Amino acid sequence: MKATAVLAPGILVLLFTLVQKSNGECKEALVKSKMNVNMQYQLPNFTAETPIQNVVSHKHHIYLGAINYLYVLNDKDLQKVAEYKTGPVLEHPDCFPCQNCSHKANLSGGVWKDNINMALLVDTYYDDQLISCGSVHRGTCQRHVLPPDNTANIQSEVHCMYSPQADEEPSQCPDCVVSALGTKVLLSEKDRFINFFVGNTINSSYLPDHSLHSISVRRLKETQDGFKFLTDQSYIDVLPEFRDSYPIKYVHAFESNHFIYFLTVQRETLDAQTFHTRIIRFCSVDSGLHSYMEMPLECILTEKRRKRSTREEVFNILQAAYVSKPGTQLAKQIGANLNDDILYGVFAQSKPDSVEPMNRSAVCAFPVKYVNEFFNKIVNKNNVRCLQHFYGPNHEHCFNRDYGVDKYNNV
Repeated sequence: MKATAVLAPGILVLLFTLVQKSNGECKEALVKSKMNVNMQYQLPNFTAETPIQNVVSHKHHIYLGAINYLYVLNDKDLQKVAEYKTGPVLEHPDCFPCQNCSHKANLSGGVWKDNINMALLVDTYYDDQLISCGSVHRGTCQRHVLPPDNTANIQSEVHCMYSPQADEEPSQCPDCVVSALGTKVLLSEKDRFINFFVGNTINSSYLPDHSLHSISVRRLKETQDGFKFLTDQSYIDVLPEFRDSYPIKYVHAFESNHFIYFLTVQRETLDAQTFHTRIIRFCSVDSGLHSYMEMPLECILTEKRRKRSTREEVFNILQAAYVSKPGTQLAKQIGANLNDDILYGVFAQSKPDSVEPMNRSAVCAFPVKYVNEFFNKIVNKNNVRCLQHFYGPNHEHCFNRDYGVDKYNNV
């Protein structure tokens, strides 16, 4: 799917300069005289001791997930009101998540590791609680129950979310949620249950029998001490032979009208050196991921020239995204209604054969209903190709696969 860029800062400055010149130089001095270039602004700010990975807000507080710390700030002035230390953590092969391994500090095999915050979520279904998932302890999570009279208190009641079953295989650990290489987690309430939709970057350091998965859906147990997969098809993984050559970076996740979406940056094909952005979609009640589909998502800047010719620039790699409703002007411009979900994406141009961005970027706005129309057209025209990085060329999913689009569209 393609969308025309809404903003491109470099282009915007250029156009502004041309407009000023066309209006004459007499007005230029007047405009400059109104500019106070010495104005200083004192803005609320907070500086963390370590890099910040995630930010969420809840009831007049802002929660920050950083390396080895969780911070709580007042949302009025960004003053720190609480903090919780999450690392460094001593990891040892004989230590399970939730165990205190400090007594093994002098034993061989023990390593002190920084705890990078990979996911930070607020859940209000059972209790008001902050759920944080870190890079240590096999990617497990902790939940911090927030007292009703003091939602800044994240340390009075902390629970580790790890409770393996006696007959559970190590490769089927539903409590092992996030990857230290990168992850996006979406929390969704469905039919009185809390589901976690997770996209993880994995490579050969995660062995084939390891418990982390590329894309998965798991349910929070009612006891809130861990998770469970609903079926043995509640996850799909990049095949071991492609994990180093075909990395998938999960940039954003959101839910809209019974569908779950992930936005990724990955190679265009298994053999390609170039990268692009893809949008993933599957039904929110599809615990077996049978409705899983991907398609490219492009942000294109079209510049009209005086000689009626146009020049197009493609911004191929997504940097950040957000979903919200449109304003009146934007809705009219892109043919959307005021209550439609709009996906806003910040895209960059990448260096050749790389995911490293260059210094040109653009913002594109995609009505989610149009995204769904493109997905449906792909299926209706039988233009579906096998996702060989997940299934391989000879897997049964690559032949006569029933995607059930009509079924899920009518949910």
